[in-house]
Amino acid sequence: MSAIELLYGVNTAEEILKAGRRRVLRLVISRAESNPRIKALAGLARTNGVTVEFCDPRVLEKLAAGAHHQGVIIEAEAPRKVDVDWALGAEKDLKKTVWAGLDGITDPMNLGAIIRSAACLGVSTVILPERRSATLTPTAQKAAAGAVERVNVVEVVNLNQTIIKLKEKGFWVYGLAMDGKPLPQVDFTLPAFILIGSEGEGLHQKTREHCDEVVAIPQKGGVESLNASNAAAVVFYELSKKL
Repeated sequence: MSAIELLYGVNTAEEILKAGRRRVLRLVISRAESNPRIKALAGLARTNGVTVEFCDPRVLEKLAAGAHHQGVIIEAEAPRKVDVDWALGAEKDLKKTVWAGLDGITDPMNLGAIIRSAACLGVSTVILPERRSATLTPTAQKAAAGAVERVNVVEVVNLNQTIIKLKEKGFWVYGLAMDGKPLPQVDFTLPAFILIGSEGEGLHQKTREHCDEVVAIPQKGGVESLNASNAAAVVFYELSKKL
């Protein structure tokens, strides 16, 4: 049986219920909430056969252990785990496919924000290394605001071996780095796999060696670099023009 977790926030709960990709045990709502959207959420849960509990706000505070819950907590199975082969098989047209790989993103908030941008801009799969990487904790899922239900998140043992496998499937591999080719000058080819490194170290050298092209976002404001999740969103937007 999959692990059970508590997740917080209206968007997260709404997307989990709408997507129907995982089993939901209950929806807990603060009695102090009068937001019509939350009342609609309770109706959606009941339609899906999910138990709805209205509780004293202090109960939610205790369950959330300090996390920002917006008056809503959902108890559900952890996101289903899929592998690279499953994700490849789920693609309708590889010529219209963009994936992302995260190389050393350890902040769960950054991970969640990247997944959210991926869902908004047509990136269908996000690949994470099993080690030295943030994972889909409740914090990451809250930051993703429900986007975990719209994107395949795959954990792999070896990111570099995965890159080689995707190249064999026809993917063009692009790495994001400060010293790369300016983004406006890059003519992306699909299917594309965009690699995003950590804010401190950037891409690991071995990972970078697998890239067909290294891409940089031109900056004009004097700030040293963009936050990793913001940089990812910029590149995802450029790639979305190809979809």
